Amino acid sequence: METEKVCVNLPAAELGKIDVLVAEGLFASRTDVIRAGIRSVLDAHAQPVERVASFGARIGYQLLLRSELEEALRLGRRLNLFVVGVLRIQNSVTPELADGAIDRIRIFGAVRGPAEVLARLEPRIVRGTENLEGRA
Repeated sequence: METEKVCVNLPAAELGKIDVLVAEGLFASRTDVIRAGIRSVLDAHAQPVERVASFGARIGYQLLLRSELEEALRLGRRLNLFVVGVLRIQNSVTPELADGAIDRIRIFGAVRGPAEVLARLEPRIVRGTENLEGRA
């Protein structure tokens, strides 16, 4: 599983309580406690994620293959991608191929791939809720 680093500032009292849970063996680490808390919040508030996903979002880890982009070009289509999670563009994708095949990427999460490709696509990457119109 690919992870992202997040910095969280907690009051000393809450951190102390987390340390007690770890010391009592309920969790292996502080990170496990925090992840469990985040999962709990996401489970309790799944509806907003489902609502956003209903606009055609791919959820989770998505690998964008060179063959997908080549097929889009062959069919004369440009892709509009909407991802909640991580979009990884295959390393064999060239900036020219991405430029010709991708119209826009809306991302709630992270886009990964060759630096040259990401630089070429940057003006067409929409992050988060910016201009959320209910479509990819």
